[in-house]
Amino acid sequence: MDWRTRLRGELERSGKTRSQVCQEAGLNPAYITQILEQKAATPRIDNLSKLASVLGTTVSYIVEGVSIDRETAKLVERFTSLTEERKSAVLVILEDLARASEKSAA
Repeated sequence: MDWRTRLRGELERSGKTRSQVCQEAGLNPAYITQILEQKAATPRIDNLSKLASVLGTTVSYIVEGVSIDRETAKLVERFTSLTEERKSAVLVILEDLARASEKSAA
């Protein structure tokens, strides 16, 4: 299944029209039609993010078919916006927390 199929499915599941979703996402009313019907059209990630939000799903699901909960998606979004130095610091903290959890579970 490709991203277009998943986007169509999420659109159908929402019960909203293409135009309604675009309007709620702040996009041109014909945007979804353009990206779904024109094979050469490639959506920008920020626009896919807006559509996913309106449809109650995530970009990772639309693009890759990987379902993650909103909390995890938010963590990934926040993490990717960090500088490399801060990403390294967060990973050290997470590894420390994971080790502490493993010790307490044993």
